[in-house]
Amino acid sequence: MAKKIRLTNKLIHETLVEAVGNEALIIINFLKNRKNISEFVISEKTKVEIHHVRKILYKLHQKHLAVYKRKKDAKKGYYISYWTFNKKRIKDIVLEIHREQLTKLKERLMKEEQNKGCFFLCANACARLDFDQGSELEFRCPECGSLLQQQDNERTIEHLKQKIKELEVFA
Repeated sequence: MAKKIRLTNKLIHETLVEAVGNEALIIINFLKNRKNISEFVISEKTKVEIHHVRKILYKLHQKHLAVYKRKKDAKKGYYISYWTFNKKRIKDIVLEIHREQLTKLKERLMKEEQNKGCFFLCANACARLDFDQGSELEFRCPECGSLLQQQDNERTIEHLKQKIKELEVFA
């Protein structure tokens, strides 16, 4: 049964960075409690160049984290977009990211279990290869040339199972 997610500031911050990038945070923080703000005002107040502001706003719009209205400027004749941050969408983004992470972890777990004891690790931690990759390279590291050591991946499997269990609570 899925557990209700508590949206902490830390979780919101991490989710927004993962979804739209760190550079979007200044725009999001500016828009957070405002409505219908012109892209020019956003640019001026955040001191971010207009083309960067537009790029970030379109990225936010693509994730449905921002909505806009376009109005024609009566004097100059061109369209201006007025933007609003869509807070309601954050919870959906959190769930989407959790589901994506869960899928990736399950795929990795399956690969780890199918190749149990068949991974090889460079002593300098340059590379980690499965048996086929290692044998192609004569069990030598492709980066530094040192001999690869067989790795017991039991701890990796247990770690992946634990992470999956944690994420399944929210999925």
